Amino acid sequence: MDCIRKMLSLLKKFRKEEEDVENLFLQNGSALLEELISFSGGTYDIPIRSYSAQELVKATNNFAGRVHASTYGYICRGTLQGRSILVKMFINFPGNPASHSDFDILAGAVRDIAVTSLMSGNRNVIKIIGCCLEFTYPALVYEDARFEILANFLDPNCDKLLSWKSRLKIAKSIASAILYLHTAFPTPIIYRILNPHNIILDHHCVPKLFDFSFVISLPPGELQVEDDLIWIPGYFDPEYQSSRFVTQKTDVYSFGVLLLVLLNGQGPICRANEGDPEHIVNYVNDHIQKDDQFKQIVDPKILKESSVNHRQLQAFINIALRCVQAKGDYRPDMLDIARKILQFE
Repeated sequence: MDCIRKMLSLLKKFRKEEEDVENLFLQNGSALLEELISFSGGTYDIPIRSYSAQELVKATNNFAGRVHASTYGYICRGTLQGRSILVKMFINFPGNPASHSDFDILAGAVRDIAVTSLMSGNRNVIKIIGCCLEFTYPALVYEDARFEILANFLDPNCDKLLSWKSRLKIAKSIASAILYLHTAFPTPIIYRILNPHNIILDHHCVPKLFDFSFVISLPPGELQVEDDLIWIPGYFDPEYQSSRFVTQKTDVYSFGVLLLVLLNGQGPICRANEGDPEHIVNYVNDHIQKDDQFKQIVDPKILKESSVNHRQLQAFINIALRCVQAKGDYRPDMLDIARKILQFE
């Protein structure tokens, strides 16, 4: 009799787990469909492969091979059907002062899947191959890029070297990705959190943007949208901070800071200010008119390269400084920036 009771108890538990998984799949699937329709205007035609939770647990050895951690989750490596993959999981860490509500994390995860899939035609975005809707927060499945986070190369204490050619390639690639967000959809999509922690370099040193969980689209016919602040130290648009209005120029400001950080890399400004982007912007503004500005502003490793000329560096600095103007009206459009940067050889 006890044996029968245990079997019945296990059967009920199994059925309950099946019902929970089915409910999560339906709820998350519905939310994903709404996001796809919202960002694409109902014209999306990109199939998203759906994996089961069991498949991803097995593929990653219960998420053991973690290769990147963030405030709201982690990325781990695994093997699925003979193919190397990356799985991005979202977690609401208890006690984390930066934690969002379950609703916000769910919305971010669904948004990340939707926009990453819609961006899959852009070679400068990490490629999604599917998702899993059976977890509390949906998981993303990427092709394995064998990547390194750009921030690791720009750390003042890092001994890795980025050539000027590589830095220029990063600037061109990310400009193209942001421009695509601003122009390829029914209404512009604003990335908002652009910084070196959301850019990877794959094993071919191709820059790729990832993490679209905080993007926001402008309402039809509008040039701005009001929303809560997403705080990215040093890369934060001062107008967005004061007004809470997000515009295309919000991304332009962050991109300008990224250009200055790429330019200086592990150079004197970065070391003196411990890599603080806000201090770097102020430092460049203070030294731009000085005779020795290149020695003061540019990473010495760049200046030692024989292929680098000062005219190109000056043009690069000028573009960056136009992007980080305090008022958005004084900043160029992303299209103008991308055109100028793509002209650099």
